[in-house]
Amino acid sequence: MSVVHILRAELELLTAGAVTAPESLTIGSVLHPDLPVARDAWGRPYLPGTSLAGSLRQQAHRTGREEALFGNVRPGNGTDAPPSETIVVASPVRVLGTRLELPQPPETRRRTAIDRHRAAARPQTLHSRELLPPETKILLWLRVDTPGLESPLLDEFVDLLAAWRPVVGRGRTTGHGQALLTRVLKRSIDLDSADGMQHWLMGGGPALVDDHATVVYDHAKNGGPGALPEVFEQPLEFRITDALHIGSGDVLDRPGRRTRISAILRDHDDLPIVPGSTWKGVLRARCEFILRSVGLDACSSVGDDSGPCGTCVLCAAFGWTERTRAHDQASPDAELPPSIGARGRLVFTDTVIREGTVRIRNHVALDRVFGGARDEALYTEETIEDGTLTVRIRHDRDIPELARAALLLALDDLAAGRLGIGAGTTRGQGTLTVLPATGHLLARERPAAVETLRRLHAALTEEAPA
Repeated sequence: MSVVHILRAELELLTAGAVTAPESLTIGSVLHPDLPVARDAWGRPYLPGTSLAGSLRQQAHRTGREEALFGNVRPGNGTDAPPSETIVVASPVRVLGTRLELPQPPETRRRTAIDRHRAAARPQTLHSRELLPPETKILLWLRVDTPGLESPLLDEFVDLLAAWRPVVGRGRTTGHGQALLTRVLKRSIDLDSADGMQHWLMGGGPALVDDHATVVYDHAKNGGPGALPEVFEQPLEFRITDALHIGSGDVLDRPGRRTRISAILRDHDDLPIVPGSTWKGVLRARCEFILRSVGLDACSSVGDDSGPCGTCVLCAAFGWTERTRAHDQASPDAELPPSIGARGRLVFTDTVIREGTVRIRNHVALDRVFGGARDEALYTEETIEDGTLTVRIRHDRDIPELARAALLLALDDLAAGRLGIGAGTTRGQGTLTVLPATGHLLARERPAAVETLRRLHAALTEEAPA
């Protein structure tokens, strides 16, 4: 007897995310985002099945069942095949396709890198990315063939789906693409029966999972994997001390104003946010500064004459990408790391600013000679005042002890006003005040973090040759 099991997995995006397709850009695409959403032949946003297949394969790898469920191609080991031959194991699980249901159109978000020395945007690093909104529905169809209606392999695969924490596309360490598996439906089709063969031949496509399908997993009833654990076991709460401006790159035209207004960054619900990329960049730069200040090894992840090393604890915690060309030219004899990048263990999500007041601030440059306002130098920007922020820093793998200590001290600098976020930090913007619960946490953890730095620095000094 031959039975085909068709499963429909229903997912929902919890945060904005997408699989991008920069290869789709052409010479005439200068007005499009640098990283547009992948689209099908009809121009509709599309999620390749290979993206979710790779995520499922990674989930199976954690349980040691990667080859049994998703196949493999490997060299022979001399027991079941000669060493010179290749063993090919077919995947019993087939990904048939996906479909997206968007609550609203994709948005475009801009990002840039910051120069560590000038504390300003690095030239030629501005880029834009198109993102699907949260609450986007993702339908994934899968197929598993078994000899009979009951199969341990099928049960194992359903259990794998129930434990799956899917992430869609790039930017996962800045909170993008986090998804939730809400439901899995299954329709088993017996090809040896007349009804089964008729449904198989006459149905086709999504109709193969019809009203006769059974629900084999429901997140509302069965539960599922929880959120990633927080590094400090609780969220970090701050209040804006003065004003905050994190620009979206867009400008607004308002009647009666001489200049256009630089808009703040907002999410799909039109709420002001601090993006996860801002937290990651600011806190990593401060961690690098802290470790180098006490004589510990830490690379400079951004700069014209430097780049990530791929070997220090901060590269392990925050991730890294291939070194810059300037760095390679500056040290052509330096030994390169074995790979060209690694994903970080820390996850920084977007932070919504609540209870804040959005105000318009006018600024003008001054003439250095006459001491008055400089002609044609007036500019205007949106700022947020008096809002509260709940920062969540999570991790999907263990964080090195030194990286955790440096991160806590960087947050302590943020709470003490020694570090700011956003634009205008040298002119009274971007300062945060810590709220009591987080202040108690930082005060309690700070002595242990300082002791960690001292202990590791002493150990490094003892190992250094005289």
